[in-house]
Amino acid sequence: MKRRNFLIALGVVPPLVFSSCGKDEFPSTPTIITGKVVDENNKPVEGFELQFSGYHQRGTSSIPTFDETKKTNIIGIYSISYVVSGGLTTFLPGLNSKFNLIANYDLFVWKDNKYEFVGNPIGPIIYGQTNTFNFQLRKK
Repeated sequence: MKRRNFLIALGVVPPLVFSSCGKDEFPSTPTIITGKVVDENNKPVEGFELQFSGYHQRGTSSIPTFDETKKTNIIGIYSISYVVSGGLTTFLPGLNSKFNLIANYDLFVWKDNKYEFVGNPIGPIIYGQTNTFNFQLRKK
């Protein structure tokens, strides 16, 4: 957990989504983030980890409010569901050692009918609805 927070603070692992809402704007229905992860040959990637987490900013400190982590299944599909009640959220890919996004892989997201490098934030996540993000891993 300390390593993850350190990498996030340095911006080494780019956050995919960083959103906030006013206190009264959060729905009571779950926010669902789903999609598929494939390799450069469009074959499913099993065991790729994705994290959806939230926190409140208090001064210069961040106080975690939730942390949902899921891995892709045998056919490369993942689904994360959580009722976001306030604060800020992040959606981060590949924070496990099996798929090292810094040294071994580049990550692309399906957007506008093509895969684009994840270096640019995608989103925003629409709270209380289903959000779909499909990814492709490419070896460096």
